[in-house]
Amino acid sequence: MRSTALNSSHLPAHAETNRQLMRRVLALALPVLLEQVLHMLVGLNDTYLANHLPAHAADAGAAVGTITYFLWFIGLLVSSVGTGSTAIIARGKGALHRSLVNSVTGQSVSVSVLIGLVIGILLFAVARPIITGTQLQGDAPALATSYLRMLSVTLPFTMLMFIAGACMRGGGDTLTPAIIMVLVDIINMVASFALTRGWWGLPVMGFNGIALGTIIAYVCGGVMQFLVLLSGKSVVILYWHRLLPHWATIRRLVRIGLPAAVEGLLAWLANFAVIGVVNAMDASNISSAAHMNSIRLESISFLSGMAFASAAATMVGTSLGMKDPARARRAAYLSYLGGGGIMAICGLLMITLGRYPAQWLSGNNTQVIYLTTRCLFITGFIQSGFAASMIFGGALRGAGDTFVVMLLNLASIIGVRFTGVLIVGRLKLGLPAVWLVLCSELLLRGVLMYGRFWQGKWKHIQV
Repeated sequence: MRSTALNSSHLPAHAETNRQLMRRVLALALPVLLEQVLHMLVGLNDTYLANHLPAHAADAGAAVGTITYFLWFIGLLVSSVGTGSTAIIARGKGALHRSLVNSVTGQSVSVSVLIGLVIGILLFAVARPIITGTQLQGDAPALATSYLRMLSVTLPFTMLMFIAGACMRGGGDTLTPAIIMVLVDIINMVASFALTRGWWGLPVMGFNGIALGTIIAYVCGGVMQFLVLLSGKSVVILYWHRLLPHWATIRRLVRIGLPAAVEGLLAWLANFAVIGVVNAMDASNISSAAHMNSIRLESISFLSGMAFASAAATMVGTSLGMKDPARARRAAYLSYLGGGGIMAICGLLMITLGRYPAQWLSGNNTQVIYLTTRCLFITGFIQSGFAASMIFGGALRGAGDTFVVMLLNLASIIGVRFTGVLIVGRLKLGLPAVWLVLCSELLLRGVLMYGRFWQGKWKHIQV
């Protein structure tokens, strides 16, 4: 199940054409893209189930949408470890340093499970006040609180599942974690439908069935990833003695991952404030449901950016480990050609045909359909810039340039996104105005990431 891209010999830069390099990028990106497509389908599946519940559909849709932000919070916890893991393992792979690769894998697993355990306990304890802070209306707060508490119990498994994938991708194996995540997502969708609607003699659990389906899938995913690492058949191998603390390796992980963690946490807090503004717009949760529907549908576009960003991070890290920065630069541009091209096409479709997916996802609520269509129209124009923020940001992280990436992201998110949305909310300009602010910020972030990459200082970062 190893990626064939990893087993190729190291060609010197002059011997590797752009076509050959693009094949390597695609070999890394396409499994991740498949994984992201399944993630998107899971999100759409949950939103569809919530919006089509017999009662309180708008409240359920708003609750599921708000929980998406906590799934993102889990993602930033993963990035706090995974960014360092991917960068160091990719360098180690490029330098043929097997012991370093396995040491980082073991330390990453230990740290991720410990973080998951601690944060899971805290989230369970403070779930109610956190959800109250989102300004959800009606029955949505109770639904979201129940979901968040169930999710917090599985956090050690969830962290392990994603960190194991980050380690494998750092080694160049994007196929194995993608296959496992496809299985996880299929389990998630089938279990959520079955438990929500009472298939195969199971109880009709309604909204709680959506949450329980996610919980079952994430536990299965954590166990599967752990067994693959132990099996010795992956490009990275987990040895029991590597789980014991090795402080020098942990310090390297922290040095690279801490800026990503700080960046992610502050960005999450800013976006948490955004969802609070949106949830407070109307008591019927119309704006909240439309906001989350728009994000779900936009994910059809940006999942390709995430896949090529992952490929860029691995290719840049591996190339720098090979002492070949020119190869790293070409790989990053080819990654943007692939991911940015797909996102540009998706943006055009959002502008011209956005009302059709909005109708399908939003049920029979004409107000939600109208607002969702407006938001998709707005975001369609900035998909290329959004792609640049992800892919060149991924390339910089793969090089270990996480501190500057953190500063640029925070300047954009806090200075434009957070401040702009607060002003729009205070002036009561409505959801489309919120999306104008969000899209302007993404475009600015893309310019900043590309500018940093173009400077070339990432070539000299030591990890």
